[in-house]
Amino acid sequence: MYPARPWGERALTLFAWGLAFHIVTMAFLFGLLRLPMDLVRAVAAWKEAFVVVMLGAVAVRALTGRGPGSRVLPGDLMLLALVGLTALHLLAALGGWGPVEELSGLAYGVRDLVFFFAMYFVGRATPAVLESDRILTSLFAVGVVTSMVAVVEWAFATPEMLMVLGVASYFNDFLGTSLHTAGNVYGLPDNYWTMIGGRLVQRAGSVQLSSQGFAIPFLVLIPAATVWMYRRERWTSPVAMAGYAILWAGLLLTITRMTILAAGLQVLLIVVLRRRPAPLLALGVVGTAVFALVLATVPGIAGYVWDTLLWQTSSSGTHSRDYANGMAALVRHPLGSGLGTTDATAARLGLVPIMGDNLVLKYAVELGAVAGMLLVAFFAYLLWVGVRGALSAADERARDIGALGAALALGVAVNGVTAVVFNSPMLAYSFFWTAGAAVTIAAGASAVAPADRA
Repeated sequence: MYPARPWGERALTLFAWGLAFHIVTMAFLFGLLRLPMDLVRAVAAWKEAFVVVMLGAVAVRALTGRGPGSRVLPGDLMLLALVGLTALHLLAALGGWGPVEELSGLAYGVRDLVFFFAMYFVGRATPAVLESDRILTSLFAVGVVTSMVAVVEWAFATPEMLMVLGVASYFNDFLGTSLHTAGNVYGLPDNYWTMIGGRLVQRAGSVQLSSQGFAIPFLVLIPAATVWMYRRERWTSPVAMAGYAILWAGLLLTITRMTILAAGLQVLLIVVLRRRPAPLLALGVVGTAVFALVLATVPGIAGYVWDTLLWQTSSSGTHSRDYANGMAALVRHPLGSGLGTTDATAARLGLVPIMGDNLVLKYAVELGAVAGMLLVAFFAYLLWVGVRGALSAADERARDIGALGAALALGVAVNGVTAVVFNSPMLAYSFFWTAGAAVTIAAGASAVAPADRA
């Protein structure tokens, strides 16, 4: 459908691997090697520099007529409107009307809200990256490798080892997120542990050095791997099946309930849209049997699952308080409380966060109620375009990409109910790039499919 551009495939491949190991590399440089903070911050900005370069490259291609020539779509306008609202709040803050006045703090606020939107437009201009197997193979490999690290970490790593590697120093001194590490004596992210059956259970954090931070990128990795397995019928390959199982093992070791649920819904949606359920039904039977065995043999796990379903866990109470705080702030300031006032961004700036734990509320509280509605509309649009492409495109690869786009939208929207998932650079950048490419392919394919079939 679209001419292959090797530079785009190579760039996304390198970017995906770089994002996967970004956090552990920064922790190593700052926490273990004790390099100066300013130097490490400069190195850490490689991903922002990459985005700027890629955006410039696709802009030049568009201006010179070498881009794919896709028309402007509603999703594009929704994201641009969010960028516009951010710009208005930035101008207000620069004029002294916002809670954050320091330029560095405002830069963090803009970065954490809309900077990664740029990758959506890069993806819109480079749809060919999803039409070959290279990118899906790379995402599959990233998931398998990092999951293998998670298995080894869960089995052998201790909190003391993580401290020696500089993890505590990275989170507390470099990121300044001591608010999220105060619940343990090690200075590690509190979500490294969860209470099951009256005892603390360690969760895998792998190369992301945080259990939730490791889990959230699976919202891209799991659907990409599932579509990759469908291509060329890889369900019959023992090696591919083993890799897929390792991928799920890595996610399950994070014990991140909402992400596990969201990933399961993503796979279910892909199965329904692609109408080839046999391989995943077989895996589902195996997974159900394993789950039943775990319920029967692991002390306290049945009560943990039950409390989760009844919204009775400690994290459920935290989510409820954040929702209430966010809604109260929205009532007081329907036009927005200002940049950097919620979630990890506020904590990093030394402010008391108004709320956290909800993606849509973060945008609504900081930018106003209209921003929250725009974000919901954007997810709905991605889902609609993906489903339409998966069901109506004449080309099988386009149907695969449509299903992938729909699954990405569903998973991020569901997990966003209990987490600000865009705090994960791996998720934010890879989601918007792949979503942008999927929209171009699915929208274009569904638009021409009726004529093709005629």
